[in-house]
Amino acid sequence: MRHSGVLYVVTRIIVVVLSIGVLLTITLSVDAEQNQQSKPQSPVLKVANSHAWRPFSYLDRNQEPKGILIDFWKEFGKRNGYQIEFVLTDWQQSIDAVRSGQADVHAGLLRSPERLAFMDFGTPLFSIDTQVFFSQALTGVSADYVLAGDTDHAVGVVQGGYEEEFMRTEFPDVTLQLFPNNQAMLDAALSADIQAFVADLQVANYHLYTTTNQNLFIPVRHLYTEMLYAGFAKGKTALLNQVDNKFAWLDDETKRRLLNRWVYYDVETVYPAYLLPMLIAFGVIVGISYIFLLKRTVKQKTHALQAANDLLQAQAITDSLTHLHNRRYFYQCLYSQMREVKGITLMVFDIDDFKAFNDGFGHAHGDEVLCFVAQTARSLLPNDAVVARIGGEEFAVLQYFSTAERAVVQGKLLCNEISRQSLALFNHPSMPVTVSLGVAYYPNGMPHSEIVDADKAMYQAKKQDKNCAVLHEISQ
Repeated sequence: MRHSGVLYVVTRIIVVVLSIGVLLTITLSVDAEQNQQSKPQSPVLKVANSHAWRPFSYLDRNQEPKGILIDFWKEFGKRNGYQIEFVLTDWQQSIDAVRSGQADVHAGLLRSPERLAFMDFGTPLFSIDTQVFFSQALTGVSADYVLAGDTDHAVGVVQGGYEEEFMRTEFPDVTLQLFPNNQAMLDAALSADIQAFVADLQVANYHLYTTTNQNLFIPVRHLYTEMLYAGFAKGKTALLNQVDNKFAWLDDETKRRLLNRWVYYDVETVYPAYLLPMLIAFGVIVGISYIFLLKRTVKQKTHALQAANDLLQAQAITDSLTHLHNRRYFYQCLYSQMREVKGITLMVFDIDDFKAFNDGFGHAHGDEVLCFVAQTARSLLPNDAVVARIGGEEFAVLQYFSTAERAVVQGKLLCNEISRQSLALFNHPSMPVTVSLGVAYYPNGMPHSEIVDADKAMYQAKKQDKNCAVLHEISQ
């Protein structure tokens, strides 16, 4: 009986302990679930690009996103609290993903008249240099002869890429062989399936300098140097502005750091692969001489890359067409101490009926009109005024004035001179180039870093038959 009583007590203790354990487990699970629900979720930004565009964007052997643009957007997400999801596929499909809403933004692509019809472009990232490459089999063959379509040689391009659009426009007679991505095109070149192709210099070098294939290619014709931009589906203005305004952290030093990881890597590591056979073949003396020459070559290439990076920095804040400052630089000025200056004035203006110039005279003439307006505005404004192209045909000015009256006089002068000088320059007197201009004057400094006040004034000018300036004075 005594043993039965002890057993009963022990059994009760075990039951109580187990019950407490179950209750604690349930409580902890509920608390964890509540904490998870109460924790704010980071917004997701889906970024599209090519899965085979080394070194800019690609999937490694483990199917993980890698590349220069991948690092750019990862840094963007880390600094701005975004969860970045990459949508990496063939080039044309990456553009289609943005257009269809499967992705929010294209990581980086070039602007073109065709793409402007269905995409808007935001922050400029850095420039790329594109060339025609020939194999050794075409040694002695003129590039002009091939590009004129006078031979049977097809030129490889990536389908849906800017290169395809450029070649069809500039060299319509050449036969193009289309590939879904850069990797497929470079593989075909190294397998001698094609003897010529068009590619970004950085992309071709990355592949050609890291292969042991003896079917070498060399650049024979420079085609263009253009800026890569973040791309958005047409009409996604709110998303474009939201993302653009979060790129203030992308200063020159940060951009250099992100680029250097990829740009300098090839210079430092490719040539030693060829050094060892030469050391063995020619002996210690030849080897020492080669090392000396190699170091000098690396130093020269490093200096050249540094110069290229400096050029990238300048291009990153400059509009490539008009040579004014670009949108990103203009907003950097708004974020800086200029907001605190009393009497600071923000002007926003765009070209009236600009679509009519493109439709009536062609896109080339439309570009001439944009450059004319930019040059005229720059010539009429003092050197300390910040003048920028912030959109397709939209411009902005940041300048100090002692009074609102002087600010609006300057705005009217811009309107009048652009209209007057266009009649003398362009051969369409019935259709002068005019602008509608909004002036936002802040006698006590800007209370924010947006252009909304000047925008409202500009749209009021549009309603007043255009070709005029409207003033809004904003006091805090």
